[in-house]
Amino acid sequence: MPLLICPNCQTGMNEIQRNGVHIDVCPKCRGVWLDGGEMEKLLGQVRQYEQEYEAEIERYRQQYAPPPTHHRNPYDTDDDEYYKRHGKKKSKLGRLFDLFD
Repeated sequence: MPLLICPNCQTGMNEIQRNGVHIDVCPKCRGVWLDGGEMEKLLGQVRQYEQEYEAEIERYRQQYAPPPTHHRNPYDTDDDEYYKRHGKKKSKLGRLFDLFD
């Protein structure tokens, strides 16, 4: 006989164990019921996995980090900076209209 009745569909809930936490699940509507402290246990496990994942990413970055780049001239590839320094090249028609300025 089930310990809990699903508040949604009034069906007896089954108790299962996942990662050391007892969870009550409704077989009909798939609803989940967590007793006191079970959510904190699950969240603690998630935090632990996140910390391990971040540590692994940091180890990977340290191992495969690109070498530091030396001075890079930003004007080499940036056309906007070139036009700021030299001005955009005008066409012959544009030069003609400069006569009226």
